[in-house]
Amino acid sequence: MAQGKPAHYWRQLRAALTAGQWDARFPAKDVHGRAVSWSDLLRKFNKHCPGHQDVAELASQTQALSLLLSANATGLDGSDVGPQGVLVLGDECRLAEERIDEALAGYDTLKQMDAGASDSVRAALAYYAYALRRPSECLEHLSQLKDLSDAQGPVFPSGTTRSAPATLQVPGTTSNTSLSSSWTGSFVSAQSSASVADINEGRSWSAVEQIRSICLKGGSATLDTKDARRAFASYLTAAPLIAGVVSEIPTYVPNAASGASASPDNSSFARYRELWRWVERVLRRGIILGARICDVTRTDGENGALWQLFQQYHACSAHWPPLFRSEQRSTVAVLHLRALILKARAAPAPKPGADKPHRWISTARSVVQEYRAILSVSTSFPKAGERNVKVEDLVDLSVAAWEADGAIGEYAGWVIDVLWWATRLTFNSFKIFRHMSRLFYVAGDPELAKRTLRLYVQIVSKAREASMAEAETATAESAGAFGAGKDIDTDAHWVQTLVHGSRMLSRLALAQTDLSKAVDEAKEAGEILEKAKTRLDVSDKALLATVQLAEAVWHIAMAYTEQDVLTRTKRFEDSLALLHASLETHPIPSTHHHLALAYLRPGASQDLQTAIVHARAAVEGDPSEVRHWHLLGLLLTASGDWKAAREVLEMGASVSEVDLEGDEEEEQEPNGVGANGDAPDGVLVHDYAASSEQPNGHDVQTAAARLLDSEATELPPSSSLLQPLGDRPSPNRQETFEQALQLRMTQLTLSEFVEGPEGTGDKWVEVFQWFSEKREVGIEDRRMSIDSRRASQDIKPPSMYSSTEKRVNGVGASVRTSATFPPVQEQPEPASRASLDVPIPITVTPASPMAHSPAFSQDQLARTSMNGKEEPSGEKRLSVDTNRGKGKKVREVFISGVHKGRARVTTISKKIGHNVGRHNGMHLKRSNSAPAVDFRALLGQTPFQASSIHLRQHLSIHASQQDLSLLEAPPPPPPPPPPATTPTLSRHNVRLAKDRRLLSNLWLMSSATFRRLGKIEQARGAIQEAEVRDESNPAVWVQLGLYYLALDEDRKALEAFQKALFIAPNDVSATIHLCRVYLAAVQNHGKPRAGMEPADKDNVDLAVGLLSALTKGPAWDVPEAWYFLAKMYGLQGRQDRERECLCYALTLSENRPLRDPGVAVGWCL
Repeated sequence: MAQGKPAHYWRQLRAALTAGQWDARFPAKDVHGRAVSWSDLLRKFNKHCPGHQDVAELASQTQALSLLLSANATGLDGSDVGPQGVLVLGDECRLAEERIDEALAGYDTLKQMDAGASDSVRAALAYYAYALRRPSECLEHLSQLKDLSDAQGPVFPSGTTRSAPATLQVPGTTSNTSLSSSWTGSFVSAQSSASVADINEGRSWSAVEQIRSICLKGGSATLDTKDARRAFASYLTAAPLIAGVVSEIPTYVPNAASGASASPDNSSFARYRELWRWVERVLRRGIILGARICDVTRTDGENGALWQLFQQYHACSAHWPPLFRSEQRSTVAVLHLRALILKARAAPAPKPGADKPHRWISTARSVVQEYRAILSVSTSFPKAGERNVKVEDLVDLSVAAWEADGAIGEYAGWVIDVLWWATRLTFNSFKIFRHMSRLFYVAGDPELAKRTLRLYVQIVSKAREASMAEAETATAESAGAFGAGKDIDTDAHWVQTLVHGSRMLSRLALAQTDLSKAVDEAKEAGEILEKAKTRLDVSDKALLATVQLAEAVWHIAMAYTEQDVLTRTKRFEDSLALLHASLETHPIPSTHHHLALAYLRPGASQDLQTAIVHARAAVEGDPSEVRHWHLLGLLLTASGDWKAAREVLEMGASVSEVDLEGDEEEEQEPNGVGANGDAPDGVLVHDYAASSEQPNGHDVQTAAARLLDSEATELPPSSSLLQPLGDRPSPNRQETFEQALQLRMTQLTLSEFVEGPEGTGDKWVEVFQWFSEKREVGIEDRRMSIDSRRASQDIKPPSMYSSTEKRVNGVGASVRTSATFPPVQEQPEPASRASLDVPIPITVTPASPMAHSPAFSQDQLARTSMNGKEEPSGEKRLSVDTNRGKGKKVREVFISGVHKGRARVTTISKKIGHNVGRHNGMHLKRSNSAPAVDFRALLGQTPFQASSIHLRQHLSIHASQQDLSLLEAPPPPPPPPPPATTPTLSRHNVRLAKDRRLLSNLWLMSSATFRRLGKIEQARGAIQEAEVRDESNPAVWVQLGLYYLALDEDRKALEAFQKALFIAPNDVSATIHLCRVYLAAVQNHGKPRAGMEPADKDNVDLAVGLLSALTKGPAWDVPEAWYFLAKMYGLQGRQDRERECLCYALTLSENRPLRDPGVAVGWCL
């Protein structure tokens, strides 16, 4: 092509056409850089490019038709939507009746041109024919185009290394024929490059003509033959062309003169605007047709082609600004998200413990982000009486996508981000607050969940009141004029949301460590439940059953949080009646589970066999729930069926392993599974995660699904994709892990009870190894455990062991090599180490009381011995030195609390764990001594803590080998500056704290086993490991007290139990063992009450007060508490009360499982 002015005006004309600047006053520039109009551009083109008048005429007629098509629109992009909506494709690119006569002149002009010279003329004629509402003529013109129907391969092969985001091939085609080889475009230079991005050489405008012709062919087929499948096949032929467009066109174009980024007018989108208009149109029309005829749950044939169109549309949208055809793009985004959700539901349910989200959810999140950007600029904050329906619809879509991905709490963060964004474009939307309450709870933020629940209740309640008031006063003309009823949620959603909120509050109340807060939350749960019943449709049996179940759970929560002996029995009776009513109305596995717990609970209704029947029904109804298996195993231990209990717990462990699987793509089919999926023994464990129902009873959709009906003109509401809330939220990974660990702890307890402590050594190694594989709990403490540094033998001479020798016990040695407990490098040895050769024993000083700390007797610690006489130095008694003023203050507070009321020992109450107290007193039934309870008591002390098991020194505790009795402990370092107060812990820190508590309890269980084996030093080492993991765990000090009792060091044991009560004032096990020490001291003296020492009498009275308060409250069903209370009554000479308490203790111990169900399983799901 000639250089100079001809080349310049060729480039200007091609650029103006590709940019689609049909109404621009100055679409181009002359050779001197001056702006020129369309008429001047065409005139100069004809002047400097002789022989190409047909090109100028073709450009002129194309501009004229484009202006006619946009005459009644707000812009050239075609963003306006007809009255019938986006889904109706008939009137797009068709002229209004009043514009047809004007277009006929141009149509006739094009007919007079030499049509055989160029395919561009035929394409323009087809464009005019379609705009003139003549689809038959349009198809006739298109049929004359060379090889247009055979455009299968890539149109413009490029040598560029750019990766194409959407290089998709049309299914069933193998031709590599290039359309450009046969297209004879008038605007294409013979020397043009192969890149579609080349505007100057005409390749971009050639792509516009080809894609436009394909779009017109599909539209004509729809109008002329009404054959949707034929039209859909026509649109698919544009896929290879569009793949080349996406791969070649950059998202921005550098300025040729300066090399800087393009300005908005010179951006990539602006330069290729006409091309993007037709790309969007052909893809959108193909998607809408495919949504009517294709099954989105399949990927074969034309069904797979629809997914390719979705992918290409999403890839192209990265080049478009948010305001470009926002209405049309919103429709496609909704269809894309619906397709992803429906396809995900047709697939097997995702595993609750999966560590990585599925690939489709990444695409869904990307589409959501794109849709958010569109709505952010295309919608605005609603006016009074209005709602931003599109934003609320996107919220529903996001929640539905999260549900389809398994409704896992750890993956709810992106949905919560969408919800927060939606609050800026809506005003007090009840729908957003409804979703927020649920998602905040499953994501681990119960405080925000409660706040949003209250907002939801307030908004909907006020809106309903306003609507009812308006209905009473409004006339026929003014009805609904004020929009008072727009914020009223449906009755079903109202009841479901409030039932879910009531269950949430009941669970939080039972887990709350502050008793006053627990009572408040339980009461609020009852209030919300009463509001739910005001709009309950009793004819909806399933909904009615959920309300009855929620009310039954609320009564249970009130019974355990109120701790009122007068109302406890009535609460349990009402709960049992409601559970039976719920079971008769609509039976679900959760109801059977709670009934099993109700019949296990001590009282007149206790029936162990009935409880087992309901537990079996729960397992059969929902075999993927680990807690159903766990409860059944506990019930079987209570009945003495040890073999069956072992088998059931093993099955439950297998189910938990399936839930905790992380990265495996699919499960291997177990051996022996029949064709119908049943195992030979009638129990199938490994396939529970692939059940046809999700854990909450939601059916998984497997039927064929089409996005739109054949005659649909509106999108279905996205709320129809939401699943019912179900009985309870799906457990997150943390909860799944905790449930699995609790089950394994029960297995260890059962193994020790049946086989003895000697048979649990290898099993402990397996559990610790399992823990290390599932959790990587790092040790962030300043000092490490004694056994995690060099070998420490505090009792034996150091010469017997080398510094690199492993622990004596094989269990400890094996555990240290696991991933959770890596070997720790020794710290640099200080210079003073040579003079320290004696190992450091465990040393405990009394807890330092604070202003409101409960404590012990003044008289107890004011004497040098319990009988008032000085004892020999070698004799071990409960005596404490007279200078221990701290212990005096502690005991004073305790006695004061008992004498003032005995109804409660302290004013600060916490949720109680029963495990130690239940399973160690007098060995009514042997089990682990370490509780597995998640206490939240915090000491509020600095990392330096003189009363710790370990001496807080900056040097390694193994650097010193001298007994503390021979060396005075160094003074504590100055306390660090107080940290900045934070309102709440981060979710990561909360999870880490829970993992540390679980690992600490696991070490304590192993310590109890070592103690019963007689391996005292191993027991001490396990206690130290537990204290390193969680120094605020009161069970650490309970186990330390039991360790000292095994060594007959009663004084140190007493101090350890005091320390436990200092951390958790209402700790059941610490209180029971403390009273046990008092009882042993009195019995050792062997004197009747009349001859008791004053200190012994005070101790007996104190123990009676402590145990009386305990048995009225948290320890009402702990037989050890009643047993020791009976013994104390006997020492007071109250034989009648002694007999009553002994009988009740015996009754409680008869049908008692090996572990406390409230700790192992929980009192509600």
